[in-house]
Amino acid sequence: MKLYLECIPCFIRQALEAINMFTDDQELKEKIMREVLRATSTFDAESIGLMTNAKIQRILKKYAHSGDPYKKEKKKMNLICMDMADEVTNIIEDSERPFETALRIAIGGNIIDFGQGNNIEAGKIRGAIKQALGQELDNSTISRLKEEIGKAKKILYIGDNTGEIVFDRIFIEKFFPVDRTVFAVRGGPVMNDATIEDAQMTGMADTVKVISTGIDMAGALLPCCSEEFMKEYKEADVIISKGMGNYEALSNEDKNIFFLMKVKCPVIEDSLKGKYRLGDILVDDLEYLKNKNIEETVR
Repeated sequence: MKLYLECIPCFIRQALEAINMFTDDQELKEKIMREVLRATSTFDAESIGLMTNAKIQRILKKYAHSGDPYKKEKKKMNLICMDMADEVTNIIEDSERPFETALRIAIGGNIIDFGQGNNIEAGKIRGAIKQALGQELDNSTISRLKEEIGKAKKILYIGDNTGEIVFDRIFIEKFFPVDRTVFAVRGGPVMNDATIEDAQMTGMADTVKVISTGIDMAGALLPCCSEEFMKEYKEADVIISKGMGNYEALSNEDKNIFFLMKVKCPVIEDSLKGKYRLGDILVDDLEYLKNKNIEETVR
């Protein structure tokens, strides 16, 4: 998915929020922001937005005390969701359709996205999960996903955010063949996305094999990913792509990919060609998008 110009002010807002998280020094804030603005001004409108965002995030990491502006908040999100694990497990076990319920909870956790603002607390997460349990989803796609998981020889589940990874783990533990499932995290700190450290903290690393994409980028942009990741990607019969960043990176790829996410951004809404609206959750292989793009190219 190519960069939208509307992404640029959003990247700058994200940078300022992150700067305010790790310093009160006004001179340092101004210095970092000038550097961020210079980097942002070199954007390539024909490239994917993840590339510009990665440049900005690397500047922030250079100045943050721990090398990760979001480190404290990421741990907080993990702890909040770990405290909710028994609660959501009970919801799943009491459900008449436990697979679908676990799936909906995992997607509801996609609200934990500091790209959309960092004012996320337990109440907001619970509210997003409650909403996800009642939102419209395509039952035929859910059934097909369940069938594909059951027959797959290898599954690659590409994760997204901290906190959210707890709900992914519960979904995987209950409904995936754990010996044939690989979970991918980011290759280094980027915003509040999950890394190997988070997979270890939340028990994901004790559940399935965990690898990283090999890149500190908020999406699995294949030309940049490690050999290890690409091997798992090519061998996978089914790929689960979680969140908007992975959607940006993979929406044009020719693989058996199921996209799981909440639509939190007008740019993503626009890219979905009218099938989904802001606030919707989705489970979709998005084949219709490729057909739409072909039709538009022909016209």
